Amino acid sequence: MIAATLTSHLASANCIHGTSLHRREEGPGGTVKVSSFGYTGLRGPLNWAGLAPENSACVTSSNQSPVNIDNTISLATEAPVIVIPSVEAAEFENLGSTIEVIVNGTTTVGGTKFDLKQFHFHTPSEHRIAEEYFPLEVHMVHEAADGSGAIAVLAVTFQLSEDGTTTELLTAVTEKISEIAVPGTVTETGPLDFAPLIKHLETTPLFQYKGSLTTPPCAEGLTFLVTKEPLPLNVKTFNAIKSIVKFNSRYTQNSLGEENLVGVASTALAAARSPAHPAPSDPSGSAILVEAEGKRPSPTVEDVSATTEEPHCIMGACHTRRIGAVGSV
Repeated sequence: MIAATLTSHLASANCIHGTSLHRREEGPGGTVKVSSFGYTGLRGPLNWAGLAPENSACVTSSNQSPVNIDNTISLATEAPVIVIPSVEAAEFENLGSTIEVIVNGTTTVGGTKFDLKQFHFHTPSEHRIAEEYFPLEVHMVHEAADGSGAIAVLAVTFQLSEDGTTTELLTAVTEKISEIAVPGTVTETGPLDFAPLIKHLETTPLFQYKGSLTTPPCAEGLTFLVTKEPLPLNVKTFNAIKSIVKFNSRYTQNSLGEENLVGVASTALAAARSPAHPAPSDPSGSAILVEAEGKRPSPTVEDVSATTEEPHCIMGACHTRRIGAVGSV
């Protein structure tokens, strides 16, 4: 579904950066192209659909990532088989929306072989497990070797250690991180030994589910394998990563198969702002904004971008008021 959904307008999709669906673009003077989306204000997740028409799934899809992993998401029935050669150095890039390492390898899941294209960082973690978040999550992005365009991501969580224990792979990755402080810049990592990470991924339980890209265009159909147990990370390495990445975690999405949260919120907002349909109140007099599930449709891209003579800023983006319009914002 991802391959069928995506178009050529993917200058910002670092979830699939480096795959055949979004090939890496170099900038002038050995730099890399910087992402056009972000995590704050009008460039942030609540307005991703407003940045480009092909991002409509960000506000309409009912199978979005990341999610809170609860008892509705099962563990993988078999361990992946992973091969990632150790390297003396790898390209290390600042895309503006994340920092990314270019490496090669393979992961076989359920009889399907996937080629590793890159891994990148999210802080704080995008996925939560039983409501708990982690300081860092690494996404190892793979594309199916059969050319189908299927995407699989190994999502590795990290927890700060109390005794200074750390994952040496990240120490080596960040050896020259100060050289990519500016978005668009490129450097190299130190020597990378993937053996301890591979052992962890092949032995720890992995939650598996079908979700979406966590960055625009938010296309569905991606397979996530999320580690149940985190790897250790010391404060020094975490702070080095955080100082460059800042904050790049998409907010937790609704449960899989349920209405997109932006649709839920826009329905409540339309009801609250419509004089013909005032929001109901609870006994204390406080307005109840969330209506029963299924009563109103999710907004369309046309709803989000509709204009009248009464502009308002809603949901992190400037829209116009459409009085009484169901599913519009």
